[in-house]
Amino acid sequence: YRMQQIGCLLLSIPVVLENTSLPSRVLQYLSTEGVTIRLLLRYFMLCLVNGVAFASYNLSSTTILTRISVVHHAALNCIRRVFAIVVTSIVFGLQITFLQIGGISVSVGAFFSYIHFKSNKSLQQSRRREMKKKWGSLMLDAKRGNWRGKTSSSSSLPMGSTD
Repeated sequence: YRMQQIGCLLLSIPVVLENTSLPSRVLQYLSTEGVTIRLLLRYFMLCLVNGVAFASYNLSSTTILTRISVVHHAALNCIRRVFAIVVTSIVFGLQITFLQIGGISVSVGAFFSYIHFKSNKSLQQSRRREMKKKWGSLMLDAKRGNWRGKTSSSSSLPMGSTD
């Protein structure tokens, strides 16, 4: 955000210093071309709204990126792009081609598969933690074939086993 402000400032200084009559010449040119002040103000308002929306998107994206992983952020960005394509197609009345439908379907399918596999992975990890907490003292040492934890004195199997 600061880079944009600095860039605009650095580019506007030479223009103002070189041509002090530039704003009046621009307004004179626009009035001869049939551009009204109302249309010019509308254009500047749209530019202002666009700049505010862009700056808030970048700030919110940066804030979210500090709180979640890069992979999650990329997945959310993918869905944001799909949402923007669909909404602009509806608002401007554009037809979506079969190729575009295919691309949108692949993006949405990939996002949902990412969510599915991510939730399965976290579920497996929580099950592992739970099992380790519950049965951690009776784990088999696979390399030696011995049980770790409480065992009876007559065998190497856990207490209560008859095998």
